[in-house]
Parts: sequence; structure tokens; C-alpha cells
Amino acid sequence: MLWLRLLCCLMLACELAAASAPVARRSEFVSIRGRLHVDAGRWAERQKLVLRWNPVSGDLRLTNRWTRLILKADTARAELDGTLIWMGAPLAQAGGRPLLPVQDADRVLAPLLNPPRLPDGHKVKRIAISAGHGGKDPGNMEGGRKEKDYTLKLAFELERQLKRAGFDVLQVRDKDRYIPPEERPVIANGKKADLYLALHYNGRPTARGSAQGLETYCLTFANGESTNGGQSRGFMPGNRHDRENLTLAYQVHRSLLGELEFADRGVRRANFAELRLAEMPAVLIEGGFMDSREDALKIYSDSARAKFATAIVDGVLAYKRLVERGQPEQ
Repeated sequence: MLWLRLLCCLMLACELAAASAPVARRSEFVSIRGRLHVDAGRWAERQKLVLRWNPVSGDLRLTNRWTRLILKADTARAELDGTLIWMGAPLAQAGGRPLLPVQDADRVLAPLLNPPRLPDGHKVKRIAISAGHGGKDPGNMEGGRKEKDYTLKLAFELERQLKRAGFDVLQVRDKDRYIPPEERPVIANGKKADLYLALHYNGRPTARGSAQGLETYCLTFANGESTNGGQSRGFMPGNRHDRENLTLAYQVHRSLLGELEFADRGVRRANFAELRLAEMPAVLIEGGFMDSREDALKIYSDSARAKFATAIVDGVLAYKRLVERGQPEQ
């Protein structure tokens, strides 16, 4: 299998080389603790953003007529038009100027400001829905309620609304049966799905009721750090869609926050098995904490579940408009 490892390394090298090109010339890179950074002012100019920087507070604002991007030195938090996104590394500062991690500038911020486009003729038509857990795996539990039951309820409601919006739908799990996480994207791959939506709910059994809010995940970058800790295992099939993954996650997350009153825990990255092998843009939604009184109202209510599904559909449609822009209607 040595040839396969070499091939993966070559693909990763090509990816990184292509990704770095639009961010900065090599002379603009600054290395801080072994991580490459680019001057935020020069990057902002290329993105046609106005920079406002306070070196005392560490507050950085990048704005134009349509966009407001807010960052703070020494944290990985970024807010784009009021929606929280977690970068892979903190905003740094040196010599009184702000410095963006190169990987985040290119693979987190740039795709959100300038979303990728599908090749002409390519459309988003078939959506794979993966209802989390099932069968012997109940997922999180709250009293007698099992996560696997409520992800399936949401999956069926989401299917109904996606079909009404004109999409084809594939249910990866359509009944109470166990499908290993790593097999789920393989099923979607075989059915040539254009997007993959994994549905889950959070829980904190050791600290009940201590957390609440919405999280939307895309795959950790190759050899990158996950938001919740840990590092990726290198280049995976899902990394071919890093920019599309992030764009989809942001649009769905933003739509959910706009439709329902969730605490915003941000767009995040994780090395989940459901995302690693997806050969199409894929996200995993953690639709609230089952043991949170506030979130429970949105998880267990039929009417709130319908609104939740509507918001996902709206996010998918927003993504579809962005990546298909300029293409003739069919």
C-alpha cells in the first residue's frame, strides 16, 4: 500500500500549493511557532475589505458594503455577519500588526467571502440524509428519549420538504437499524448523491443541562486540527471538497440560527467517520442538546422540528444558488 500513501501525499501537496497561491506571495509569509501567517492588511486588500485594527484590544474588523468579519487576537473565533465560525488557529499579532494563519485565510475565510462554483452543467439535485445512530446504538439519551428516534423523525420531515423543493432524496437509514458510521457515506457515494447531511443531537450526561446550542461540522482539513481537539489523519476523500464543505456548513448553520432561537456554538471542524469518506460536500448537524430545557423545545416538538427542517432546506437552497451561480436553468 506504499503507492497509495505516496499518491495521497502527492494529492495533499498539490492541494496545499493550489490553496496557498491566491492568499499571498511567499515573501509575505510570516512563521510564528512553526505556523505560516499572512499580513491581514494585505489579505484584506485582495478581498476588497476595509481593515480596522486596535493593537491594544486585539480587535480586528474587516468590512465592506456587504460583509462584516470580526476577529480577535489570540483567539480562533471569527464572526461573519454575526455567525460564529471557528478557525483552526488563532489570529496572531507581531510588530503591532494582525496576522492571519494562512490555512484559515485560504480555507476558512476566503471560501466564505468568495464561495466556490460548480463546473458548468453540474447541479445540486440529490441529497443524502443520514439519521444518526439506530438499532443497537441509541445515541444520546434523555430519560426515555433516544437520539436515534428523533434523528429519524427529523430525517423524514426533511425528506418531505426537500422533495417539495424539487430535490431527489436518499435516506441512508430509513428505519431503526444500525449502520456503522464509516459505511454511511459509502452508501451515499454509491447512489451519486450531490450533498450529504448527517443529523445528530448533542448531550452531556456527566453535566446535565450545562450546555445548549447549535453546532454544524465539516471535515477537518488534511493534517489540520479539529475544533474540539485532535488532529486529522491526513488527506481523506472528503478533503477534496474542503471549500464546498465549509460553504455548505455556513449556509445551513446561518439559516438554522435565523429560523430558530439557538445559542450559536459555531461552524466547526471534526474528523468524524461520516465525513471522512464522503465523495460529495458533507456536513454533520448537532441540532441542540437533548438535556437542555431550551433546546428540548426545538427537538421534541413536531412544529419546531418542521421549522428546523425548513431552515435546513433554506440553507441547502442558499448553497445551491451560490455554487451554481451563472449557470443556465434546466
